Amino acid sequence: MLRAIHLPTAALAAAAMVFALGSHAPSADDERSVPQVRAALASSAHQLTLDDIATLSHAQLTAEVAHSPAAQQSILDSTTPTVASAWWGGLTLATRAQLVHDVPDLIGALDGLPAEVRVAANRVGARERLGRLDVLLTGLVTHEDSPSAGDLEALERERAYLTKVALGLVQLYLYNPVRGSIVEMAGDPAAATGILFVVPGTNASIATFMNDDPVTSFANWQVRHADPSAPILAFTVLAAPMPQISVDLASGPQNNTIATAAGADYARIVKGIDAALPGLPTLSYEHSAGSQVGSAAEMAGARFTARFLAAGVGATDGYTTVPGTAYYATQAKDDINRYYAGFQMGDIGYGIGPEEFPGITIVDPGFSEKPTGTVAAMLAEGLTLHNRLFSGDGSANGTVLKDVRLLLTSLADESSG
Repeated sequence: MLRAIHLPTAALAAAAMVFALGSHAPSADDERSVPQVRAALASSAHQLTLDDIATLSHAQLTAEVAHSPAAQQSILDSTTPTVASAWWGGLTLATRAQLVHDVPDLIGALDGLPAEVRVAANRVGARERLGRLDVLLTGLVTHEDSPSAGDLEALERERAYLTKVALGLVQLYLYNPVRGSIVEMAGDPAAATGILFVVPGTNASIATFMNDDPVTSFANWQVRHADPSAPILAFTVLAAPMPQISVDLASGPQNNTIATAAGADYARIVKGIDAALPGLPTLSYEHSAGSQVGSAAEMAGARFTARFLAAGVGATDGYTTVPGTAYYATQAKDDINRYYAGFQMGDIGYGIGPEEFPGITIVDPGFSEKPTGTVAAMLAEGLTLHNRLFSGDGSANGTVLKDVRLLLTSLADESSG
């Protein structure tokens, strides 16, 4: 997605700091109750595992896990979705409830757990982070070196978003600003007959989930307008930082390593949802540089029933399609990506254009394109057409929105048949 979005660096750093801070300092009682856990953490021969987590007391969990992002990340990195799913299935209801309450950030990020459990945990985590964010905002306002208006606006925007999460108005499946990742869910896991993944591309960031026109609009439209006989569960996925528009080849969307790196994280998220909701057909709708995220995810082991490349960059050299997966692509005739898709020199560019995938089905986006007289006007029109393919507005992107809805319905019918 090529939309100009300003991201105050200081504000995002502050937001990450809020996330990393614990919800409260451990009390003296907490300190006396965890010496054995502390000793285990200090030993290079032992790292906390999921089995350890299930045996810890409330005091141990809050003191040694909730306040240790490093310990949580170690557990997340060393646990496969299949293992996590089996572990959760073996816990008592009381233990599950305690873990959601005591270590919501860990449970809310653990791939393989039921989607509704992760959403519930992240709702608890949002309430805790709101308290820390209020403290941070109060400190920033009263500090001698007051932050800029832009930084304060970004923090207030995050606060408004987390308030919606805490109230249950937004279903947050993953939130990790330290790693630049966020996943928002729409729909009911218990009713879903299919899963839609929506992957934003260039210029996507955590902030774009919090704007008045959020990147979740495409997924939300599909959930609202799904065939009643085939309700879907949708996830808008920012798996890792995406490239931002830049004239610098090393940091702009031309650098294919950024989207490639995000592919491994996307693969893990997909595998986690597969473990939690096995057997449901999956469609990955990928916009702009998001199509390289999807291609890299396949190379990292993710599997989809279908992929839909919307104004995509395609894939890097060496990519091969996966047998059994259906591929679709749509792109305006004058889309701005057509100027460089299919060209690659090392880390710059994408050697396989989105319409060059073997056996891919080309879908007409239904746009009425106007001839332009100047290069500047041509580029502006190409950018507008490019962005429309990620819109959840039926007046701007109605043909593709309806085509994806029909495809999701057909995938559900084929799966049930």
